[in-house]
Amino acid sequence: MSPADDAADCLGEILLVLWRRRDALPQAIEERRAWTFGIANRVLKSYRRGSIRRIALMSRLRDEIPVSNSFSPSSDDSAVIDVFARLRHSNREVIALAVWKGFSLAEAPSILGAHNPESLESAIRADAARARYSRARRRVRLTVEGHDE
Repeated sequence: MSPADDAADCLGEILLVLWRRRDALPQAIEERRAWTFGIANRVLKSYRRGSIRRIALMSRLRDEIPVSNSFSPSSDDSAVIDVFARLRHSNREVIALAVWKGFSLAEAPSILGAHNPESLESAIRADAARARYSRARRRVRLTVEGHDE
């Protein structure tokens, strides 16, 4: 996450706490200001503690999980990466869901439509997901084999 994302999350949490506790809001302006700053201070301290715990957890995981440095892209790998980057966005989404995320092509439509269920562009049928996947695989295969379309 970027610092801007962190700041937006913290601000959202502060506003949520203020909204939930609005009945306890002091009447005097100066007391309201101090009360609001107190809530903001507690939210930020909580965020910092969470960040420290996440960093410690990542450090422990890094020490415990073996990492293999044996991967070195071959010319075929770079060709696949290049052709993947040139695929249409919609085809890249289906490939990423099926290959890298492990979802089935039957699950892809509900995942792709979950971003914005009202949008006709994001909602696809299972047969459309299979067609996108098939076209993308064919294009990757032909490119790697040297028969670029």
